[in-house]
Amino acid sequence: MSLGKKHVLGFSPNGGQLFASVDEQGVLRIWNTETNTLYQEFTPNLQLSGSCTALTWVSVAGSRPKKSRKSLQAQDAGDQLHIALGTYKGSVVIYSLAEGKISRTLSGDSHDGPVTSITYDNDGHLYTVGADCRVVVWSLTDERSIAEWQVGPEKPQNIVYLQKSGTLAIGSRQLKVYDIKTKELVETFTGHSGEVNTISSVSSTDGTEFVLTTAKMERVICFWKIDKKGKNKASACTLLMEDLAYCLTSEVRDDGQLRVASVTRNGIIHIYLLNVNSLSAEKFVKPKVSLQIVSDGAETVEPLLAVAAHFVTDSNRSHEILFGYGSRQQLQFERITPNYGEKLNVIVRADPKKRYAKKKGKEQPGYQAATKVQKPIVNQKNVEYNNALPISQKKVQNEVPMEARLEHLKIQETKLSGGKLLTQSKTQLLMQALHSKDQAMIQAVLSTQDPETIQLTLDRLPLDYVNPLINEISILLQGKHASVRSALRWLHALTSTHTSVLLSEDKEALREKMAVCLGVAEQRMHCLSEALQITGRVNLIINQMKRNAVNHLNDNNALILDEDPDEPQSEAEENWSDLEEDQPDSPKSTLEDELMADDDLATDDGNADADTDSDVSED
Repeated sequence: MSLGKKHVLGFSPNGGQLFASVDEQGVLRIWNTETNTLYQEFTPNLQLSGSCTALTWVSVAGSRPKKSRKSLQAQDAGDQLHIALGTYKGSVVIYSLAEGKISRTLSGDSHDGPVTSITYDNDGHLYTVGADCRVVVWSLTDERSIAEWQVGPEKPQNIVYLQKSGTLAIGSRQLKVYDIKTKELVETFTGHSGEVNTISSVSSTDGTEFVLTTAKMERVICFWKIDKKGKNKASACTLLMEDLAYCLTSEVRDDGQLRVASVTRNGIIHIYLLNVNSLSAEKFVKPKVSLQIVSDGAETVEPLLAVAAHFVTDSNRSHEILFGYGSRQQLQFERITPNYGEKLNVIVRADPKKRYAKKKGKEQPGYQAATKVQKPIVNQKNVEYNNALPISQKKVQNEVPMEARLEHLKIQETKLSGGKLLTQSKTQLLMQALHSKDQAMIQAVLSTQDPETIQLTLDRLPLDYVNPLINEISILLQGKHASVRSALRWLHALTSTHTSVLLSEDKEALREKMAVCLGVAEQRMHCLSEALQITGRVNLIINQMKRNAVNHLNDNNALILDEDPDEPQSEAEENWSDLEEDQPDSPKSTLEDELMADDDLATDDGNADADTDSDVSED
């Protein structure tokens, strides 16, 4: 069975009696699928080994403590099972079901990064691939690594062992097949546009081996026929799904029928029935039947997400399929025979959360006595409803009506010195906006310009909201100038405040998370030199225009000089005045004198004519 990237899980090889899964906190839980009980729960030491990134079931013959004959007879074959765990620090540890702890840690040359996938060959050897693009072979007998080789340059995501051909199929963006003895690449397949996230293998009755893979952001299952020759080969068959696959399992029955089951992201199980000898690459195959689990709520019908599926290998129940549904902390398992006459089988079941809560309540002492309550028979007309709170006997005079209270009800803003709002409200508002994905609220918070408010808001922001905030900042960086300025302020404060959180992640994961921010920065840096040249030339033109506008010329382009009346005249100006006084009369002054004399003569003639007229009138 394949282990998804986000779903580290697997059924035990003894008919799926046990199911192991690791949640996001690194807690290993083992369930008994027969009794639907939590068999064991183990929290590893993250400082020593790191969180679990991959797991597989193995059978290890180890030393056992001395026990009584009765206890030895009571032990079943499940005590021989162990779980091999690949860790974030690149090592491999063995978890013992009998002891309930890590029984041994394999030594030798381990991976330089996290273990991405692990597989077992049922012959005492483990094969792991990691982020360092290497395959490491581990011996359970020697408890150490015995061989390794490079499989890069693409980062391997999944690995599966093919027993009949003695090869390893490694999935990254391509599917590569390596010979274990020679450590050489013997076959490659291409067809996925993204990285492989689930992988499984199956062998037909005639010995032909097939590898089944699914990839990120793809809703298909590809079949690859292994014959140890050729490069860039296409898939032999393609199956269609409604959503991305998180879990993949397959088996070939004795009659040659191939059964494939996939659990998708939306919690639906797709089952395919194929004939191995008649696979065609030209036609896409749709699921024969789909299983959907829903809750039996009285008001609304809510879907229950399926987590994993496994085909039952018991001959008496060969037509059944085992699946688990619920959450990682509360799982419920069931075996069912699908109705292949219908495309969709809706399975109505109780929600595991409600079932566990009810079961936990019944186990408490006195639960039956507390829940056995008799209902009294009372007369509805004589019922008096009392308040549980104590009521004062004093009557309040002039009680204010409710309408007046509502009118005077106001929300008082808590302010700091300087008139700034309390930053805790910004933090809570940012958390609510990121949780509800309200773009208007997010824009209102991220438009804050005050550096102190931004810093205090990020100081109080929980670590779970760092990744959603980076996504929103990346969206703002692709907007206009005002949005980019606000986004840069928040990004600068975020990287300086939560540096340890960002550096604790994987290099590839951090690069993928900050891809948009880095891309925008690099794009703007490419245009920086041209933008600076344009800015410099525009500034030169503006400054020249300002200097031309500020001058001492009037409208007639005449130079204006402002003289201070209190300023004493210089000696040169006094000499110039003396020269003007000593200079003889100019022709202009002589002309003016002659004009004055003519005016006087004309005046005298006018007076004489006036006297003559007066004498004649008297006569």
